Amino acid sequence: MTGRAVTTICLFGAYPIRVDGHPYHLGISGSTEQLFQYLLVNLGRESRREYLADLFWRNSTPERQRSALNSAIWRIKRQLRGVSGIDLYCDGPAVFLQAEDSVRMDARELTEIVHSLKPGEEMDQAVADRLRRALDACAAPFMDGVTSDWVLTERERLFNLQIRGMTLLMHWLGQQRNYEDALEIGRRLLAADPARESAQCEVMWLYMLNGQRAQAIRQYKWFCAWLGKELAIEPMPETRALYDHIRQELDAERAGLKDSPVKPGDLESSRSAFNSLLGAIERSRRDLYEALSSQSA
Repeated sequence: MTGRAVTTICLFGAYPIRVDGHPYHLGISGSTEQLFQYLLVNLGRESRREYLADLFWRNSTPERQRSALNSAIWRIKRQLRGVSGIDLYCDGPAVFLQAEDSVRMDARELTEIVHSLKPGEEMDQAVADRLRRALDACAAPFMDGVTSDWVLTERERLFNLQIRGMTLLMHWLGQQRNYEDALEIGRRLLAADPARESAQCEVMWLYMLNGQRAQAIRQYKWFCAWLGKELAIEPMPETRALYDHIRQELDAERAGLKDSPVKPGDLESSRSAFNSLLGAIERSRRDLYEALSSQSA
């Protein structure tokens, strides 16, 4: 006896529906496909028929809008017959997609795990593993290939969740002295948002703790070059101070005055000072954004 197929909603990537891990092609395109994508992103939330008709068939008359919407709904419902756990509800003035609890959705899982982590709350191994799985599932571009305006807000929200999740995981891995994995997450974070100066400092610090002072120096120099090219500015003084500290450590190591590896106790003794440094950088960053906002207002 064959078991029920497992349906997954994957908003990150090119194929939003997967059945037993394989992409499921609904065989729809154009405005019908865009409607389906919109309903997926807003899973469980009702949208009025008039709003959807105007959103996807704006250049048509009201009569043609209603006809096009009804046709699109019918095609979506027909194609969803082969997908277990997802239903399209269209009775009355509202339309929405509903998924059973067994249907996993990458964006929803990422949102739930990140929102469950309170500031200052310690993670354990199980939570860290769950967070890493959620981040890995959301590694592809959100709604890849979709350029509609309505996607942008959700894309930005989920991008910020990814950055926050990677930051939390990087910090936790560093606290566990798992520097290699922490650096892997840090590099992913910086690839997504190289302007995040606190993350640049964290990665430099992790390189230092991992005995890679020269790599920390290279990271700083790359960041300086990137800032100059992209924004025509220099790193903040706090970042420069961290660089100077690492530079002194590297010079002492090369002069034979200091062993290369960082001893385990060094993390506990220095972490408080480094957290203060990160806090100062974030405050400076917020002050800069507020000043720019005031100038543009």
